Amino acid sequence: MKKGIIAVVYTVLLAITYLMPMEGLAQNGKIALLVFFWAIGLWIIRPIPELLTSLIAVTFLLLTKAAGAEAVSGFNLSWWMVTFACLLGATISYTGLGRRGAFFLLSKVGSNILRVMYATTFANNLLAPFTPSNTARGAIMAGIVEGICEKMGIKPGERKGDHTLMLANMYTNTTNTCMFLTATGANIISVSLIAEITGQTVNWSDWFIASFVPILPVLLLLPLIIYKMFPPESKTIDMTYAKQELEEMGPMTHAEKATLVIMLCALVLWATQIWHQIPADKVGFIMACALLFPKFGAVSWKEMQDKMPWAMVLWLGFAMSLGNVVNKTGGFKWLINQAFVASPFLANLEYIPFLVILITSIVFMHIAFSGMNAMVMIMIPVAVSLAALKGYDPYAVGLITSLAAAGGAFFLPFNSAPNMIFYSYGRYTVKDHIMGAIPLAILIVLALLFALFVWWPIIGLI
Repeated sequence: MKKGIIAVVYTVLLAITYLMPMEGLAQNGKIALLVFFWAIGLWIIRPIPELLTSLIAVTFLLLTKAAGAEAVSGFNLSWWMVTFACLLGATISYTGLGRRGAFFLLSKVGSNILRVMYATTFANNLLAPFTPSNTARGAIMAGIVEGICEKMGIKPGERKGDHTLMLANMYTNTTNTCMFLTATGANIISVSLIAEITGQTVNWSDWFIASFVPILPVLLLLPLIIYKMFPPESKTIDMTYAKQELEEMGPMTHAEKATLVIMLCALVLWATQIWHQIPADKVGFIMACALLFPKFGAVSWKEMQDKMPWAMVLWLGFAMSLGNVVNKTGGFKWLINQAFVASPFLANLEYIPFLVILITSIVFMHIAFSGMNAMVMIMIPVAVSLAALKGYDPYAVGLITSLAAAGGAFFLPFNSAPNMIFYSYGRYTVKDHIMGAIPLAILIVLALLFALFVWWPIIGLI
């Protein structure tokens, strides 16, 4: 009820804003810009499902003739890539391959709780390139961690290592999103907006090459940092549970073997795109066909119909469409012109100081957002358009902005849906949550600044 009231007030305020003059912006651009901000506001407030908000927004744009074919332009090659990747992620979950991999790692690490932390977070990182929904990935890993805690007889609140283990996996789940283009739908929105505004495409290998040097050390240090910050009462944990789970699962099925082979092929092809030049969406299409191929494949289309995150996939397409409409109608250009003229501080900034401020502010801006999707819908057009206005490389600024926005949505439970999933098990407090997030956010900023001054110039991004 409270969310509904806030949404109504917000809608009324935007309707009043429409009555105000926006000199230099055409009528269709004005409508598109206000509808865009209305959709983002409702995605943050969440009085209704995100997909329904998007459908209402797109329908309104069509009825007011503020948009034509652009209203569905988000269902492009980038959208198909994330759809195929979602199918692969759903198959990994459905066949049990994800759980088997996690339990296999756990069975090999012994009873040391720090090793268990590294095993579970490593499993999360392995799943990341193949699960564009970090909510789905978070649900898998949170369930596995909770199962470990239950088997060990650790009750919520006892802090015998359960809080340490759950926190490490929660932070990992919203940090490895910065490593892989296909680790979350927000990244797909980012590169789609960059392509729409600049005409340049960010492919899977471009993203990985730019991200792995700064982010890999963060992921490697993360479990150790959480272990030191939240030391468990007991340093050991009985992992015979993992071996028992593997025994109950039995030998690998044909479906699991096929999924593993296809998953590895997809990763290799995505990672080597710079050499073979096969677009990521076509790789996804080939892998999807292989997954569904009779006898050879892992699953049937009938089995996957109710396992696919259709609401998320469709919402992603409409969200990208809204961004395209605002760009084509001049909304982003007008917004940047207004902000730039009003800010002499930005006008006098050189390129590198501009990027330092941009990276730092975006990482810490996560604390105010509910999900990365709404954040990138605002920040990518603003940063890219401002870069073009200043004479900077809009493609480079767009990719750097995307990387900064892709990691760090972990300050509070409401910052992302997977955060809420981990928090719902009651293994740690909100105070724990934010206390661990602050040093990790600082570490991410330092890692990205290192890349800004050292790595990105080497690869030619700066």
